Amino acid sequence: MNLYSFRRLISKYSSNVNVIVGKGDGSWNEDGEYVPGDVVPEVRECAVIPFDMKTVAQLGGAVTQSDRQIYSLTPFKHGDEIEHQGMKYKIDTSINFTPFADFYRYVAKGVSSFD
Repeated sequence: MNLYSFRRLISKYSSNVNVIVGKGDGSWNEDGEYVPGDVVPEVRECAVIPFDMKTVAQLGGAVTQSDRQIYSLTPFKHGDEIEHQGMKYKIDTSINFTPFADFYRYVAKGVSSFD
């Protein structure tokens, strides 16, 4: 049993995000070129929150304005990519609060449009 329940609070500030859980298996064509597999994103609900300027300054470059905090009731894996409001993020670090509460917290790094 969890000591604290944040389900209602997280649900209140959550929105739907597209999650690319893993890249699809690709194949090689007759010309020797790699063709990536089809990727079908799944929709999950989580709270995506920007870092405030004070936190960005205190962490000294560990996070930037393009990074986000993710609060979720379902787990993500390191490297999962999410799309939220036209921006892409990659799950970088996590803190598992499930021994004490009912949520997971992640830091998602902003992904460049050129990646």
